Amino acid sequence: MTRHALIIDDDPDFRELISGLLSAHGFDCTQSEGLQDIACNPACLETDLILVDYELGDFTGDDVLGYLRERNVEAGIILMSACHNDDMQAMVARGKRSGLEMLGQLGKPFDIMHLASLLAELDKQRNPLSLDELDDALTERQLHLVYQPKIDLASGRLSGAEALVRWQHPLRGMVMPNQFIALAERSNRIEALTWQVIEHGFRQQGQWQSQGLHLDLALNLSPQLLRTRDILKTLDALASQHHVDPHSITLELTESCGIDCLTYARHLLNAIRDRGYRLALDDFGTGFSSMMQLYNLPFDELKIDQCFVGRSDSHPEARAITRTIVELGQRLNLAVVGEGIETAEQRDYLCDTRCNIGQGYLFARPMPVSDFNAWSRCPPSAVNALSQRHVSAVH
Repeated sequence: MTRHALIIDDDPDFRELISGLLSAHGFDCTQSEGLQDIACNPACLETDLILVDYELGDFTGDDVLGYLRERNVEAGIILMSACHNDDMQAMVARGKRSGLEMLGQLGKPFDIMHLASLLAELDKQRNPLSLDELDDALTERQLHLVYQPKIDLASGRLSGAEALVRWQHPLRGMVMPNQFIALAERSNRIEALTWQVIEHGFRQQGQWQSQGLHLDLALNLSPQLLRTRDILKTLDALASQHHVDPHSITLELTESCGIDCLTYARHLLNAIRDRGYRLALDDFGTGFSSMMQLYNLPFDELKIDQCFVGRSDSHPEARAITRTIVELGQRLNLAVVGEGIETAEQRDYLCDTRCNIGQGYLFARPMPVSDFNAWSRCPPSAVNALSQRHVSAVH
């Protein structure tokens, strides 16, 4: 079932950017420059989602919301603007009081993960996924992986990829993980889901290695699997079955689970690492980590949460936190990955901090394996710029 979105903004480049992101979430997008366009085509308001700029030419935010309210719009509404956050929150609150379905606000520049959370809220309100649907997805192998390149920021070389799960639903279309992972965790399906994803990743890594493409592949590991006794045995079996070198696999655990939930599994984490697998702590900087516990756990890599990287070109506080995390990783002899790089300024700042690896839309979006293979043979200018920077530094 295709969902529809209307993007109302007077900046054509911004409309294209939003349209591309929404398309990846399964939306068919219509673009409009302003309220005048909508007046000529009122049928476009019969949609699932509307993203509208706070100010459209001579129209204020109140004018825009009043226009939508007068036409009894039933779509979920996201208000976009570079205005002060308090002004936006007040406008969203007024929209809710007037009866509009206000999903929230999106700043300019915006956080991709915040957009994803707003879309997930729309799905939750309108048509939540059922456990039967999730069971069907696992039984019928509706889950698949997409791959996002990881770039060595010192040389500009492709160093690896992160495998990210997607659900190709037969009726809903593409379903993103933030729409079903929580359901899987609540229903004790997360173990089966994680093993299905890991098996898929090992199979692809085996194919890459047989083709002579030697990359590090990062796979997300649910902390719940650390409660199972057979995790190491299953990892070894998959590595043997698909002829994968464990040293080429990084298993990522999120910090948001609370680092305390990992300490009880310290011996198991050590055993996994002793087998050759690398361990990464994902979303670092947003959870509950203790520096001493981090020091005592056998991680090889820290991944800076993208909420800091994505604001490092505009917020001094985010820049300071990003640099501090990089320095912390260096002092602990950990590789540091900057996630969510969207601009050349963010990339260059991470390079200046001596962050090891970069990942984000500036380089490439997550993509199917066929597109990833083609990308690896002809990386974009944002990656080539790093190579040129490296050559200049050498000379």
